[in-house]
Amino acid sequence: MQDQGKRLLLAVVLALSVLLLWQKIFPPKEDAPQKPGVGSNANPMGMPTNLQPTSPVGYAGEAPVTEPKLISLAYPNFIATFSSVDGALVSWKLTDERYRDDTTHGELVAAPGEFHVGFTKDSTFKLPKHVEWVGTKVNDNQVTYKLTTDQFEIVKTYDIVPKAYVVRLTVQITAKTAATQRLAITNYARQDPSDTGGGSSRVQARVWQSSTLRDGTIVQTDVADIIEHPRLETNLQWTGFEHPFLLVGFAPKPIPGSPVEKHTYAESNPELAQAVQEFLEGHDAKAIPKIRDAIPLHGPLGLIQTDIVFSAAMFNPGQAGSRELVGYLGPKNFDALDHADEAAGFSTGFKQVVDLGWFAFLGRPLLWLLLKFHDGLGNWGISIILLTILVKLVTLYWMTKSMRSMKAMAVLGPQIKELNEKYKGDKQRLQIETMALYKQNGANPLSGCLPMFLQMPIWIALYRMLSSAGELYRQPFIKGWISDLTIADPYYVLPVVLVVTMFAQARLTPQNPDPAQRTQQRIMQYGMPLLFGGMAFVFPAGLTLYIFTNTCLSALHSIYMNKFDKKSMELTARIKAAQEKAAADKAKGTVKNAKDANPKKAEPARPRTSGDDDDDDGNEVAEASAKSAPRVPVRQRPKKKKRR
Repeated sequence: MQDQGKRLLLAVVLALSVLLLWQKIFPPKEDAPQKPGVGSNANPMGMPTNLQPTSPVGYAGEAPVTEPKLISLAYPNFIATFSSVDGALVSWKLTDERYRDDTTHGELVAAPGEFHVGFTKDSTFKLPKHVEWVGTKVNDNQVTYKLTTDQFEIVKTYDIVPKAYVVRLTVQITAKTAATQRLAITNYARQDPSDTGGGSSRVQARVWQSSTLRDGTIVQTDVADIIEHPRLETNLQWTGFEHPFLLVGFAPKPIPGSPVEKHTYAESNPELAQAVQEFLEGHDAKAIPKIRDAIPLHGPLGLIQTDIVFSAAMFNPGQAGSRELVGYLGPKNFDALDHADEAAGFSTGFKQVVDLGWFAFLGRPLLWLLLKFHDGLGNWGISIILLTILVKLVTLYWMTKSMRSMKAMAVLGPQIKELNEKYKGDKQRLQIETMALYKQNGANPLSGCLPMFLQMPIWIALYRMLSSAGELYRQPFIKGWISDLTIADPYYVLPVVLVVTMFAQARLTPQNPDPAQRTQQRIMQYGMPLLFGGMAFVFPAGLTLYIFTNTCLSALHSIYMNKFDKKSMELTARIKAAQEKAAADKAKGTVKNAKDANPKKAEPARPRTSGDDDDDDGNEVAEASAKSAPRVPVRQRPKKKKRR
């Protein structure tokens, strides 16, 4: 019994350790930085790492500077802006007010923009840098850009699917002369290497990282590692830039036999940091030429560049070819990510960025229910409270059985004590007899930990959901107190209240009669509030709110079970009646055994004579005295003859 309890306690401690250290010990998507020439990093030839990284994209000089002509498309969720310079997407601004105070301010495109079309250095022909394209707004969801040179006619077609935060780029190339070309599409992000993004033990860092889904695994690399070790990835499904709750990803449409690779590198140029900051604060696309002119050779501070390079294609005069690249620029909303595949027309793999961990089978239904509650209520905190109530109702049957079992165990205290005394020298027999007693009375020694094990997977699933679901990012519960449910309570109100509530709830739990089990139960009842209270200081406020609500519901359930549950009362009464009957039977048996052990001694018989009657009449007092006096040998004497 003791070994069983120790194993149970160890399992709980391990489960809690996994929950607390999940992000630090088992990061779901990060790869450890690799040395140059190892794995999928760039620099496969073992070149010196102190050389400046070079892009595989080549240019035919630089086009004259022109004033960009912009085309903007406004939607309920975002505003997309395109520029005639390079025919690029230069702004994708989210309109939700919750991003107003975010470090991105809702802007997901870094200067100089996304979807820059060019060719690699080993191609027959290259394009000039910053060349001007001719743009046309076809309709509210489509924009085209056309570039005509002596060698090619290139048309870029942007199709936007607003509901899914998706933009689909089709690049069609028509050759005027024979050529061998490798198409490259360049995208940018910005992350200051000195900015930690507010990351700490309490807050997940809000920073951008290079991210790629290859071979079924998401590989993330921060800007500092990219500056030191540029990356090369092959066999990719998508690549781009990832924030804990936002994604700017690009998925090339797969073509059998035509692999796609990506090259990522970053530069640190402090002299240009101020110019970039002005652009980020002003969100003015017209500032792009100013920034471009300020960049002599390399990018601004923390500018991350990713070149998506397609397989080489041979063109004959008049021959045309096309490639597709689908971009997702938006929050990590599970529904939107799921619709991205439908919008793209192929499996993009974008939805894998919402990592719900081992308990995804619980996390997805919980997220779906949470979204439904929010649609009806409009408040995420109240939605979490309703979700807690629903989960409590679903697990109510098992929780009730557990509490009844615990009450039965509490009543069995005298019998457990008896068994401990009876078999204190035989632990194996004690365990067998104890389990038989529990089974006979419908009790389970593990019932006290059942509530914890029922809730633990839900807590982990909710924790993972609050750590990656874009729907909850910067969503408030009560403004002025909890303005973001994905970070810890800034005023520590919920953690303190949670500890007090868990202690109060522990007082309502029936005590286990087994001394060994009672000690472990006390550890669980009083150690767990301290442990969870401590972790609540780093838990997202949404998870702490869930645990607090669940604790309050458990306390109310305990009060009901203790005072009003008829089955518990009947079970307790039946066990007590059996105990009283056993005690009465034992008492009767004790009296009978005592009588049998001490029977009354009979006096030895002697022959009666005719004179005994008179002796009996005349000598009653003497006989009484003789009984109390010491016995002496009787002297025989002749009998006297009676007188008439």
